[in-house]
Amino acid sequence: MRVLVRTGALMLVAALVAWPLTPSAAQSQQKKPRTQLVRGTVRLVPVGGQPTAIAGLGSYLGQIKLTAASDGIVVANRLPLERYLLGLAEVPPDWPAEALKAQAIAARTYALNTLDRPPAGAAATYGFDICASIECQVFSGAEVLQQSDGQRWADAVRTTAGEAILYEGRPILARYHSVSGGQTFDNEQIFPGEGPFPYLRAVSSTTEEASPLDRWGVAFTVADLQQILERSGRWSRAQGRLQGAQTVASREDLHYPDVLLHGKKFRLRMTAEDLRVIVREHAPAAFPGKYPSIGLTASGRLPETFPSNRLSIGTEDGVVRVRGRGWGHGVGLSQWGAHGLALQGASYREILGHYYSGVSLGRVSDSGALDVGLDWGRSTLSLTGALEVLDGSGRTVIDASIGTWTVRHDGTGAMSVTPPAGTDRPLSIRLLRSPDEIGVGEATWLTVALSRPASVVPVTAAGEATEFVTPDPVEAGAVRNAGRGRIPWLAPLEPGRYEVRVEASSGSQTKRTDPVEIVVTESVEAEPRSSESDVESAANDTDQPAAPWGLLLIALVFAAAGVFAVTVTMKR
Repeated sequence: MRVLVRTGALMLVAALVAWPLTPSAAQSQQKKPRTQLVRGTVRLVPVGGQPTAIAGLGSYLGQIKLTAASDGIVVANRLPLERYLLGLAEVPPDWPAEALKAQAIAARTYALNTLDRPPAGAAATYGFDICASIECQVFSGAEVLQQSDGQRWADAVRTTAGEAILYEGRPILARYHSVSGGQTFDNEQIFPGEGPFPYLRAVSSTTEEASPLDRWGVAFTVADLQQILERSGRWSRAQGRLQGAQTVASREDLHYPDVLLHGKKFRLRMTAEDLRVIVREHAPAAFPGKYPSIGLTASGRLPETFPSNRLSIGTEDGVVRVRGRGWGHGVGLSQWGAHGLALQGASYREILGHYYSGVSLGRVSDSGALDVGLDWGRSTLSLTGALEVLDGSGRTVIDASIGTWTVRHDGTGAMSVTPPAGTDRPLSIRLLRSPDEIGVGEATWLTVALSRPASVVPVTAAGEATEFVTPDPVEAGAVRNAGRGRIPWLAPLEPGRYEVRVEASSGSQTKRTDPVEIVVTESVEAEPRSSESDVESAANDTDQPAAPWGLLLIALVFAAAGVFAVTVTMKR
């Protein structure tokens, strides 16, 4: 009996000694990422040219510049002008090439003009050069080039590199909009505070028929419109029931009409623009999912309830019907008009000459880098990429690491920067899941397990990287965190048997998986292969010893048996 007790005790001790070597415990004992507190500005510099994915924002090339403002983190993407243009998403990249070139030159000119003026709005408040929203130019970063037709936009930018629209030798304020509805406006009609510009004059725009918003319509019940007006504070129940609405001529000789809203005993008059703002701000909240309306344009839902103030309103049988034309401010180049002109054979020079009066095209010198304001007021930020962290003076704060970074605003003008976890582990990678067969040119997923964060890419037997294709643009970044994850693989265009590996790189370490054979056929339903044992054992592969669960269980049984025996002996 003493032997039984001693054996159980020794096995229990052995199991407890071995316990810290299990993968979960080893992971908990690994070096914690060292968080650094940085005041003022943080610059995250990419290593290796891969985009940096920012959670909730997108994927971006170039440096990410973070500034600690009083209300949170200001996020900016710092990059050269021509690379900035590659990330603009103002028109679909499958448009005619001459329309894309006209858009590229207009966008370049708009950016140059912005850099030449004092910053305004959020740019002045937070210290960047230009915003990334519709208020400036819509900037989507690396995701634009990851679209199926993204290369066409890149070609338009590169073939017009350095070209700008000039008036008296300087880049103009190259305003543009989606669709005018048949006629553009003089700048001072829409922006009276700026006065006239000789190159922003009203012109006809009769090639916009392909736009779903060349003509648009929306309808309200009278009761719905009254509820929207009540939410805005412009109508109250004390004024009685709203009976209808209609447009009348502007009292101020504006380019858009006034709207007369009337009940049995009360009338309210406002401009079409005032009503547009009220409906935009209050209709979606009053009737979620109902406004903006669905099914009233070729593309489906309207971008906003009233896309423009160029409209007419009438009431019939308790329904207020709104008919309008165009979308956007209507000054300068009409993007859909440019699209139509290009289809008719016009060159980009002819398109720009039509919409901008008295201008010339010329080449401008490189303006250097600019800061694109992506977001502000963020308390926490998560970024994934291969990055080196510098402070505002250019001093390295954290050496280059790969994986997911966390940045937090501390409320005192500083930010805490936490590098990726697990970068102290040896690198290993295993391929867990891949298709046996796939059709030519089709995209699929390869499932891998990584021991530490790394940059991963599939390679063919010849060692050449395949093209990244993925439904999620953020996933196109090659950086993956430790554990199990997926990467995209594009089948070749020629049928045959292909040997595929996945290569992982992190710092000076590079590892490859064992090869798998994938058969590429003319057309096939892809059935992925996987090893369940591989999935279970390698999903969190960290090159650590296996957990001694069996030893621990046996030790506990022996120890319990020994204790029971001792207890019985003592009772005797």
